[in-house]
Amino acid sequence: MTSGISQVFYGSIFADLSMAGYNSYSDDELLSRLRIADEKAFTEIYNRYWEKLLAIGFYRLLNKQAAEDIVHEVMMSLWTRKKELAVQSLSSYLATAVKFAVFKSILRDKRRRELQQDQAVPGSLNETVEKLDALFLQEYLSQTIEQLPEKAKLVFTYSRDRGLTISQIAKKMNLSPKAIEYHMTKALRSLKDTLKKIKSFFA
Repeated sequence: MTSGISQVFYGSIFADLSMAGYNSYSDDELLSRLRIADEKAFTEIYNRYWEKLLAIGFYRLLNKQAAEDIVHEVMMSLWTRKKELAVQSLSSYLATAVKFAVFKSILRDKRRRELQQDQAVPGSLNETVEKLDALFLQEYLSQTIEQLPEKAKLVFTYSRDRGLTISQIAKKMNLSPKAIEYHMTKALRSLKDTLKKIKSFFA
């Protein structure tokens, strides 16, 4: 009996030692290890982000079990698609993936209630999907815009929200039109890259 307990005890110690160092890895380092199927890197990502992602899911669902299920699904998706995902910010990617999964969960529940009540209206499901996808897209793009360099963000905001022309923005910011075009191109390229990433959530 004592021998069995010792094996469990020392096995636990060796397991902890085998994970030693991974908690000091940056997200980028963990992603690099994940892409070569390093299970310890995946375990560290799971442990590092579990509570944060659970809080995001619970905030929107107010159901701990449902939130746990969604976070688990997102993490499993990260593992199964580890080689094909282009992730620049692990924290942003995981948070957005959870939010999108929550939107889908809400949609499924709404559809289920409609069917149970026999109140499903032709076309209503597609409309709901479009609204949820629009909300998701808007939130994700807003995050991308907020992460832009200050000048690029300002140029894009002046153009999108105020409808100013290149010359008007240049005058307002006391910069040359060429500089404004540069910052605008930078902002648009960042958004284009973001849209490519978003496709992975719909796969």
